[in-house]
Amino acid sequence: MRRGVLAASAVVLALLLSGCVSIPSSGKVQQGEPAPTDASSLDLDILVDPPIVDGTQQEILEGFLTAALSPRGNYQAAKEYLTPTFREEWQADESVTIDVLADREFEEVSDTERRLVATPAASLGDNGQYEIAATAPLDLNYRFEQIDGQWRISSAPPGIVIDQANFPQVFREYTLYFYDPEYRYLVPDSRWFAGRDRAQTSVVQALIAGPAEWLRPGVATAFPEGTELSPAAVPVSGRDAEVSLAGAAFDDLQATQRMQLQLDESLIGSVRNVGSVSLVLNGVESDAGVPPNPPARDPRVDPRPVVFDGETLGYLSTSGDGISPIDGLSEQVARLAPDGAAIGPDAETAAILDDDGVSMVTVGDEEPLPLDPREGLITPAYDRAGIVWSVPADKPTELVWFTSDGQLSGRVEVPWSGSSIAAIEVSRDGTRMLALLGDGTRTYFVVAAIERDADGVPVALGNVVLRLAEVEGVPLDVAWIDGRSVASLTRVGDDATRLVTQDLGGFASIRDGPVDGRQLDAGNSLRDVRVLTGSGSLVVQSGVGWQERAKGIRFVAAQLPG
Repeated sequence: MRRGVLAASAVVLALLLSGCVSIPSSGKVQQGEPAPTDASSLDLDILVDPPIVDGTQQEILEGFLTAALSPRGNYQAAKEYLTPTFREEWQADESVTIDVLADREFEEVSDTERRLVATPAASLGDNGQYEIAATAPLDLNYRFEQIDGQWRISSAPPGIVIDQANFPQVFREYTLYFYDPEYRYLVPDSRWFAGRDRAQTSVVQALIAGPAEWLRPGVATAFPEGTELSPAAVPVSGRDAEVSLAGAAFDDLQATQRMQLQLDESLIGSVRNVGSVSLVLNGVESDAGVPPNPPARDPRVDPRPVVFDGETLGYLSTSGDGISPIDGLSEQVARLAPDGAAIGPDAETAAILDDDGVSMVTVGDEEPLPLDPREGLITPAYDRAGIVWSVPADKPTELVWFTSDGQLSGRVEVPWSGSSIAAIEVSRDGTRMLALLGDGTRTYFVVAAIERDADGVPVALGNVVLRLAEVEGVPLDVAWIDGRSVASLTRVGDDATRLVTQDLGGFASIRDGPVDGRQLDAGNSLRDVRVLTGSGSLVVQSGVGWQERAKGIRFVAAQLPG
């Protein structure tokens, strides 16, 4: 108990030393970390001091940066540090720079100007999208004027600067939902907003504005063009949020039902005080409800990993000492003795990698269908439309795909760069591609949207990627954990590895992987992440270490939901 009290005291002391006090209005006191674990469950009121009387320019600047931790009243506390004229001009919500507090430096530019040199770790756009930032220092200039003998800021960059430790105390992550182009699945889009009193309004406005730029080519929304939130706020009464929309005809019943579902999924359970959503269209309350057969959210794969031990391709038993063959595929794959594979929709096909390149094995067919004969290919990826994706390890821009009958698409323009590519995997809803790349001595992974035509056939990858965490080392593998979380595996040194897990549009967590890890696999949660070692042991996380679950495994095959 004493240790817990000391930890809680340390949090309060750290907040006091930083010039602000965070008072939880719900939840337990927890140690402050920039990780996403339980930060979203806390609702914090940030109390900040007003400007110091006769404060120096440096004291006013530091006070302003601290006051910007309080979004209450549209950053009213921070505006007290600005001149009356500049208060009307400053756009606090335009952007957020998340920096490393220990790296902050201040410079005197002139008698009336100071510069903050910040090392950005990430940033938020005006739509609340979280993005990993380049680590190059950022110069931010602030000008000062005296108002009634007191220094005030007369010019500052738009947006706010907040350090990594305080960011999750001020901002909360919300998940917006859009659709795949066929309206079969709900696709998540994470955003971060400050100010619990207006969270529901921020979520709805972002939902109307549409998906993040990187995601837009691969998804659809039910909100018609021209839709506006009118009035521009979402009041909540008795846990019911009233969303009043205008600016469009809203005469399509199915579209109205889909709008209702997007609102329900994005608000209920995400915004703490919302339990239901009432939709008002051009002044008339809608009673359309949600679609009778709503799209699936976060489709799940079989929790058993698909493995190949040299003799059998199939599902590994819970005990780890047996493999259940996949009927019609196991024997064919065993005859070919491949180095890797991906399992197709409903486990009726498999795309395999062997010495001859990439080929397709189908239940009922005696011979494999050759697809990609190029040298140096990585393990192919399958998607729900029956498309097989293939690319050489040393030519990451030469991505191609093949239809289920073996027809070549031609080269696909990719939105990434790098000296090598180690792995690709398509999300289980078919809307996004995950890729792990090498660039010099570093490895990083990205996600790109897959644009498809009306028949579900890929047209292109979006030209903007969501760049995720990077680490030193050699890239090994990636995997989808669920609809909004991914993982990567990187070799560091001779046989050490690093496992990175990350929410798309959120934080990354980096930990030591198993010694001599080679391949990564995931089921439906972080607990299901598995790593195959060079000795053929399939290991799972156990506390701070790794525990063997099976041995004698040659590879693990990525699978799709049934």
